[in-house]
Amino acid sequence: MLEGVRLADLRPVQKLDPGSAPFDSLVNLLRAGQFRAAGIDAPFSLPDPHLPGGGYARLLAEIGALPPAGDRPFPLGPQLIGLAERYAPKQSAKPHRATERQWSRATPRSTLWWKPRGGAPFAAACMTLLHRAGRPIWPWKDAPGMLVEAFPAAQLLAWDLPHVNYTGADASPVRARIVADIERRQHIEITPAHRREMLRTPDALDAFIATFAGRAAANRTLKLEKPSSWKTEGAIAVHA
Repeated sequence: MLEGVRLADLRPVQKLDPGSAPFDSLVNLLRAGQFRAAGIDAPFSLPDPHLPGGGYARLLAEIGALPPAGDRPFPLGPQLIGLAERYAPKQSAKPHRATERQWSRATPRSTLWWKPRGGAPFAAACMTLLHRAGRPIWPWKDAPGMLVEAFPAAQLLAWDLPHVNYTGADASPVRARIVADIERRQHIEITPAHRREMLRTPDALDAFIATFAGRAAANRTLKLEKPSSWKTEGAIAVHA
């Protein structure tokens, strides 16, 4: 969590509320809306041909109606792909939205690519989260407490920082360079404990980077203009 020029909080979702399931804790945190904008590192929508009529609210409602998988509180990637193919067959294995094509050099995952680390599982989880949180969602609505799509690799690319090969267990020197550059560039105050956590795990670093998507949308400091298809497909927010 960024408060002005200070990184105020950096915790894994498992530590938000030890008495609740992690996904429920995250839903509750976002639903409370005690922030100007929250960046989430996962895809918010589907390619235009695969969207139902009725706008983005209809898409979230249909995803919210999908039954959760037995081992998680959201549907599986193949369930999301099945929903998308009700409206149009896939024309390629990895169809991309226009906003993802804007950042093709950062190799975004297609929201309709099913693999264990493909885009469809992340999209299914994220859109279930958005549906349950019930918050305003940028770019469809710009309001206090809104949720914003982040893509850390694209943000690093925009800042001419290493956007690949920074996630490995032996890549802490690369992460140290990234943290130091963001600290200098954005004038952010980072505690030693938070710095150690970002050097220890790339998930913590990605969470930190995702906050700048929220800042870019809230402050209108976007690196690129929203694509023309944003009203259906949404947009990734990347800070200039």
